[in-house]
Amino acid sequence: MKIIIVDDEAQIRRWFEILVQKTGLPVDLIASCSNGRDALEICRTEEVDIVITDIKMPVMDGISFIRQLKEERPSIKCLILSSYSEFHYATEAIKAGASDYMLKAEITVEGITNALKKAELEIERELTRDREVYNLKNTIHVNQYALRSFYFGELLRGKSTSTQDFEEKMVTLRIPLHSKHLMVMAIRSDEQAIAKEQAKIRDPDLLDSAVINIIDETLLNEANSGCCFVFEKDYYVAIFNCGQRGEKSLREITLQYAHRIASYLQDHLHLSVSIGISLPSLEVASLGQQLEEASGVLNHKRFYGRKSISWYSDESNANEIGVHARRQNYLEMLSLQLDRNQFDSYLHLLGQVLEEVGIQMLWSEKEVRAFGMEAGFLLQRTLRRLKTSVGAVNYSWEAETPHIEIADLPTFEHVKQWLLSRASNDLEAAESLLHPYSETIRKVCEYVRTHYAEGVSLQQAADYVHLNRNYLSELFKKETGKSYNDYLTVVRINKVKELILEGETQIGLLSETVGYPDGSYLSKVFKKVTGMTPLEFKRKKM
Repeated sequence: MKIIIVDDEAQIRRWFEILVQKTGLPVDLIASCSNGRDALEICRTEEVDIVITDIKMPVMDGISFIRQLKEERPSIKCLILSSYSEFHYATEAIKAGASDYMLKAEITVEGITNALKKAELEIERELTRDREVYNLKNTIHVNQYALRSFYFGELLRGKSTSTQDFEEKMVTLRIPLHSKHLMVMAIRSDEQAIAKEQAKIRDPDLLDSAVINIIDETLLNEANSGCCFVFEKDYYVAIFNCGQRGEKSLREITLQYAHRIASYLQDHLHLSVSIGISLPSLEVASLGQQLEEASGVLNHKRFYGRKSISWYSDESNANEIGVHARRQNYLEMLSLQLDRNQFDSYLHLLGQVLEEVGIQMLWSEKEVRAFGMEAGFLLQRTLRRLKTSVGAVNYSWEAETPHIEIADLPTFEHVKQWLLSRASNDLEAAESLLHPYSETIRKVCEYVRTHYAEGVSLQQAADYVHLNRNYLSELFKKETGKSYNDYLTVVRINKVKELILEGETQIGLLSETVGYPDGSYLSKVFKKVTGMTPLEFKRKKM
């Protein structure tokens, strides 16, 4: 307990200090003052539990001191020192907020011990009560959020409700929202794993509460209505009333709301988010459709790796016109080049198509994945055709399932790199079927692909196939069109690209993984082959 003694007589103060110390209680006497004003200043700046004060003092008497103290620091307990002649002042002090009084003439160690214990017990009771009130409020708060999420979640998933029921539920949940002129925002954090690491609040439940509070407050200040809730993990939905406005005005003001929400979340929580905004609706029954609009525009740009705040009408409907026909046209052109064994032209066209789609965000996520799967099956068909024509043995690619692989790729860039890498590998195999290497060179290539990380030299490869080193070098160049060392470099660099895209190996460990002496040498070779360093490649592709 932290105590202050207030009395205008130094002897009385010293006497009380001695008595307090003799109680044996865990007491910290932090100050001894001669008047109420000095004691009040200390109470304003220090942590104080109990004040023992006289009544009659110069500058500021005990009663005035207690009244002021109770206004500013009501949790501090006040004990009054009084004499028989001042007893009527003591009753006035009790009315002013004092907890108890003690007669100076009757004070003993036992008496002051009992008084301090009584005050300590009151403090503990108040702390317990405050904690219970806080926990109760917090429980109500959390339950309100849970009820809010449950109710709106059902509406967004198609449960019907009447306008009257909706209005009544808003009153029950204490949400400032009406059934007319509703709009929906879909809100997701950008790069979720990174966002969670950078956010000020790491606990998921506390972070959700903080996000909801900020969005609620922003909507209330900006739109005078609305609420936010957790729709799914890492996925928030906000609903608010937009009023009767023209489309242009409505677009501008709702984008303003969204930008402020994003700004506040970044400033206060270090959380970067993207937001999709629906069109307005006049009825509650349209909430599900509005969520599809908001999440559709949000997910479209997120798939292409664009952080954004987007209004539904800003997405060009022209992109939807002829999308299927355009995709089929590209696939027919690619198929024709494969049928003609024009593999370089195929790779060039495939790269152009993917570049154009990525820049203009031409296709939906579903269309991109469909294109990738069909292009993958075209490559399989080509390999089967060539294998049959040369009577080759079975290849492992026949067991591959591009539709399963592509379903796990999170963004357009991942789909693009997967498809280009697959096309490059499959067409290399196709080229070998058209212009098959000798068995010796095939063994060398397989040996390199298996042992590239061990620093396999030309001499080791020659020993493996029992040939002279110089003879193998000439034979390898003649059949493959590249030197042995160039082929080894290509295998290693392709593996580095694969590891970077998988994202499970640190940049600093890549050199050791693929057999280079250090990161500096790897970076030099990688830049010579690709035109960029491994780190630049990662930033561009991830």
